[in-house]
Amino acid sequence: MDKLSRIRNILFDLDGTLVDSGETIVASVVHALERLGIDPDSGPDVEAMIGVPLLDIFVGEYGMPDDQAQRAIDIYRDHYEQLNQAGTTVYGGVREGLSHLQAHGYGLYIATVKPTSIAEKVLEDLDLRQHFSGVAGASMGPERRGKTGIITHALGKFELDAGRSVMVGDRDQDVNGARDNGLVSVAVTYGFGQAEELSGAAPDHTVDGFAEIVSLVLEKG
Repeated sequence: MDKLSRIRNILFDLDGTLVDSGETIVASVVHALERLGIDPDSGPDVEAMIGVPLLDIFVGEYGMPDDQAQRAIDIYRDHYEQLNQAGTTVYGGVREGLSHLQAHGYGLYIATVKPTSIAEKVLEDLDLRQHFSGVAGASMGPERRGKTGIITHALGKFELDAGRSVMVGDRDQDVNGARDNGLVSVAVTYGFGQAEELSGAAPDHTVDGFAEIVSLVLEKG
């Protein structure tokens, strides 16, 4: 039996999967770096890091000590909130696709490295929140920031059966987090993850557009 035929729950990443938030995130990271007197060009391409926990970006890529990195995160979040989703758009086919999956009885959830409260606001601002039965994100502190832990948290919080759940995302951490938790993984190629990154993670399925996610699930369901 194909694993997708048992699926009743779909966990979605947010940035790079449902919404194109690149402009908003890059602007906020650059703002935080500049406020701290750090040249954004002194590190790797910021857009290539979207989806990586902020603490890992500021500590791992810019070499900040933990206390400075936390200051950078606070500055980032303040600026991100002020932008109020300016520069963030919903990918084509997402609204229709989510409605279609809901109509067929699938439980839809968010599993994102964004803190839960921030993810909730993004969904509300972009009129997507009504499609989801629950939102699981990172903790505001460093305790829960990796995707594996976030997916584990979502499964427990919403009492989901991993064997009947699928994780959809655009980065290798989404695929690896799904595998670590026993979920089927679907990688999307239109987000922030690079082709080599995704192929190296070896997802169960790969799609090029949101409509393909809907077709894949419904055809096997």
